[in-house]
Amino acid sequence: MKITKATKNDKKEALKIANDLKDWFNKEGLKNMKIDFELNSVVVAKEDKQVLGFLCYTSYCGKMLLMWMGIKKEKQRKGIGQQLLKWLENESKKLGFTSIEVETLPDEDDYEPYERTRSFYYKNGFERILYKKARVEGWDDQIVLEKKI
Repeated sequence: MKITKATKNDKKEALKIANDLKDWFNKEGLKNMKIDFELNSVVVAKEDKQVLGFLCYTSYCGKMLLMWMGIKKEKQRKGIGQQLLKWLENESKKLGFTSIEVETLPDEDDYEPYERTRSFYYKNGFERILYKKARVEGWDDQIVLEKKI
């Protein structure tokens, strides 16, 4: 498996993967993801030229932010997410960052897909550092997780 900067076609494939992950990404999220893919950095995990997963990231105020990550449903739990995360850690270190942050639904939310998401981040060294109340009515509260690198 190889991790590379996403081409325009890779981004289309990544959005198809995200569209198939309905337990994680709703219509509004997919709309925002498409915009974020154009404005920020995206890498993909590929095997035999097939996109298996993606990661979108940016920096803000001296912090590396993991914005979106998704793995093809049938390829989940095979280490692809860990490899994408490791790639981001290495890239972050090269750029002089000392931590990576990601936002997700809070531990208090017992929605099973996001229990797995949080478990993934915790197992990979992330710690909860902040609880954020939703700024827009109808949106979910979020937690910020951080990994020191």
